[in-house]
Amino acid sequence: MKIALVMLAAGNSRRFGSNKLLYEIEGKPMYLLTLEKLKKASEKIPESEIIVVTQYEEIVKKAGEMKIPVFINPRPEDGLMSVRDTDACLFTVSDQPWLEADTVVALTELFENEKKGMACIRWNGKTGNPCIFGQKYYEELMEISGDKGGKKIIKKHPEDVAYLQIRNARELQDADEPDVFTAGNLR
Repeated sequence: MKIALVMLAAGNSRRFGSNKLLYEIEGKPMYLLTLEKLKKASEKIPESEIIVVTQYEEIVKKAGEMKIPVFINPRPEDGLMSVRDTDACLFTVSDQPWLEADTVVALTELFENEKKGMACIRWNGKTGNPCIFGQKYYEELMEISGDKGGKKIIKKHPEDVAYLQIRNARELQDADEPDVFTAGNLR
């Protein structure tokens, strides 16, 4: 199975107050933690490639150093068009710094084994990123806009979704506000 691992790193961080993707966690910018985990996961996923969608020059530069293709927002659809020959696309966001590489690998294995058109991670009934969409959903993905579009497709076709139950709710947590990093909220 040929799969694209697409990291979305183009948000405006309105609630965060500054560019949250550059916020340092464990001595690294948040986006880089996610990108490194995708890189680690891709080493265990045959026929996978990573693509970054962003509007930030620092992320473009770092991805270039890592030899990872970048598509500049506001044309993220170019990223999907570039991988239309893949069997599936996994979409993840770069503000989930606690997502684990092994979870990405397990999700791709679930997708391949279950033979469903989509797969997502889940914790206590809450679905989140990353999500995988099979090629049969590429046309629908191209028609959506905004950051909630993928969920519309999942809700429209619930019978065609496989769910990976994760063991740590922290993996689903995105860093939309700075208080997520206070001592009481850290893992």
